[in-house]
Amino acid sequence: MKKLVVVLGSPRPASVSTMLAEEAIKGAKAAGYDVVVYNAWEMNIKGCQGCGACRANGIDCVIDDDMKAYFKDLHSCDALLVTAPNYYSTVAGHVITYMNRHYCLTNPDRSQRLPEGIKFAAIFTQGAPENAVPAYKANYDWFTGTFTSKGMECVGTIVAGGGSDMEAKKKEAYALFAS
Repeated sequence: MKKLVVVLGSPRPASVSTMLAEEAIKGAKAAGYDVVVYNAWEMNIKGCQGCGACRANGIDCVIDDDMKAYFKDLHSCDALLVTAPNYYSTVAGHVITYMNRHYCLTNPDRSQRLPEGIKFAAIFTQGAPENAVPAYKANYDWFTGTFTSKGMECVGTIVAGGGSDMEAKKKEAYALFAS
């Protein structure tokens, strides 16, 4: 069976990004995925210390926190969905801390430690209307670039802004992993 790992970035359980993630989960389950969900806000995640032990030894991060279980799931998944609210013009800080910890997934020779072909999708939410996306696009691309640089295949990026057609966004989210 296929496995989808979902990382929720919003600290609010009823947030727009969580609602859209729930739709993506429905689509994934309909396509036969098992789903594992992590809530970045509730996880005990320390920032990268820059110690270099991971790259020097080709191992996952040596920090003993909630990322250990996540990394185990990530190494065995077929797909990853990450949601992130936009706070003050960029991805929320706790989600950036989560993203930075992926540094350890590169070997000493700069090859990637994850299996090839993991599907990746991101859902970003912002209070600004969708037509403001160009102002934030570089930040969203920087964030998703961390995952695609690890060999993941981006299958979709959804941005829901203030005034978005939420029914259309729900359908888009459902379709992310539905095939």
